[in-house]
Amino acid sequence: MPATEIPQFVAPRFETADWAVVIAYLVAVLVFGGHIGRGVKTSRGFFIAEGRLGSLLVGLSLLGTYLSAMTMMALSGISFKDRYFKPDLDQEWNWLYTIQLPFLVVTAIVITRWILPRYREAGVISVYELLERRIHVACRILASSCFLLLTVGRLGITIYLPSLALAKVTGFDLTATILTMGLVVIIYTTLGGTEAVIWTDAVQVFVLVAGALFSLGYALFAHSGSPGGGFLQIAAEHGKFQMLDLELSLRKPVTLWFILETLVQTIRIFGTQQDMTQRYMATSSTAKANRSVWIAILGYIPLAYLFYFMGTALFVFYFRNPDPNVFALAREGKWDAVYPYFAVSRLPMGVAGLVIAAIFAAAQSTVSGSLNSAATVCVEDFYKRFGKRRRSDPHYLTVARWLTVAWGVLATATAVLLKDIKEAQPVWNQIMAYSTNGVLALMVLALMRIRVRPWAAITGFIAGGLCLFWVSYFKVVNFLLFAVIGNVVAFVVGLGLNALAGWFESGRPGSDATEGA
Repeated sequence: MPATEIPQFVAPRFETADWAVVIAYLVAVLVFGGHIGRGVKTSRGFFIAEGRLGSLLVGLSLLGTYLSAMTMMALSGISFKDRYFKPDLDQEWNWLYTIQLPFLVVTAIVITRWILPRYREAGVISVYELLERRIHVACRILASSCFLLLTVGRLGITIYLPSLALAKVTGFDLTATILTMGLVVIIYTTLGGTEAVIWTDAVQVFVLVAGALFSLGYALFAHSGSPGGGFLQIAAEHGKFQMLDLELSLRKPVTLWFILETLVQTIRIFGTQQDMTQRYMATSSTAKANRSVWIAILGYIPLAYLFYFMGTALFVFYFRNPDPNVFALAREGKWDAVYPYFAVSRLPMGVAGLVIAAIFAAAQSTVSGSLNSAATVCVEDFYKRFGKRRRSDPHYLTVARWLTVAWGVLATATAVLLKDIKEAQPVWNQIMAYSTNGVLALMVLALMRIRVRPWAAITGFIAGGLCLFWVSYFKVVNFLLFAVIGNVVAFVVGLGLNALAGWFESGRPGSDATEGA
């Protein structure tokens, strides 16, 4: 369809039955969160549910947070994207990203063998407290501040992007969608704390999977007799199943860089990000916490393949059944909106509402965990640590709840402000790159059996940040290598300076290498 013939996008009708499903879901979440909140009496209960939850429940919660609404729509959007719908695309899009998924097993091994047990042994609620114990309070504050900076951008984007897609394809008012999503998640997270977050996350995973399976089944079989050839033939002809690119160009996203980026970023997420690590302490033992990580990782792999396959199925569906609205979305670059548009325009009444509820669920899963962990970091790393006097536990619980509300309001306001930004994704990429860079390096230095000098660790952190700025600003390498290079430089410089200082102080290298943890 020539670009001059593509009409403006017209939102399909969202039926009464679909509204009923979405509203019922939102009410159920509020009631559920309020019910759980009645049992939260202590700050420890609010932060880590008194450490009494099971591995399956926590694992599903980790999975729900990792598989956010951005992820589920982005993965299907990546594999759907094609020059057939937008001829001026800069490159062909396929399954190249899927090479990352098997390597998540390596992440699970690293986390469960070397990182998570150390956190459990230390008994920390905020993971950044370990940085103070092992290096210096400055490293704790540096890492926790980075997490809070990440949280501001992440919460705003996580609420905004799904709301934008939903408003686009359903005709909802964008501001009303943002406010609804923000209000619901603020209420149940404030009332129920981590336990409400974990329980609702687990339920939301099932809603998400049910909606995805309905959608995929309809895309594959509802119009299987449509003209244009078989599913596999059409997908293969457009290169949709390509998984490998063995070039070694530094400026191009290729297989090797996907693998390296996956290892660094997922170890950082599962190993240093408070909204993930905090849940390890919600179980009663290290063994259960380890099982929760494996449940999350092994659950995410097939679900990610499901959403990549979803995008390919939708490509074939709209190749066989051209829709001017899909061409309009492609022209605007709103590939992430194709999946919710398909649900609203093609699925039976009620089922479409289930899919929209699933997108709400995925977004709320990420947001609720971030709100609770941001409040935890504020209380544990700042309020308690620098407070002039020790206060009662009910006082800390009250502060945590009000901080949760404050973070929720800030997140919702940020999402509303993003309405004026033409492209939110590049903004998010910049926030994530700079707010997380070097934190993994600091944590690895802290977990080593040697004592690392504070000035060496902090100098390494700064060096990693400067290196990241250089490679990103001058586009020396492609975006997949940003986190790899930044964290490696931070670690190598910090460890190298520490070793050099030890050599000068003792007159021989490695004199402090045997100091215990």
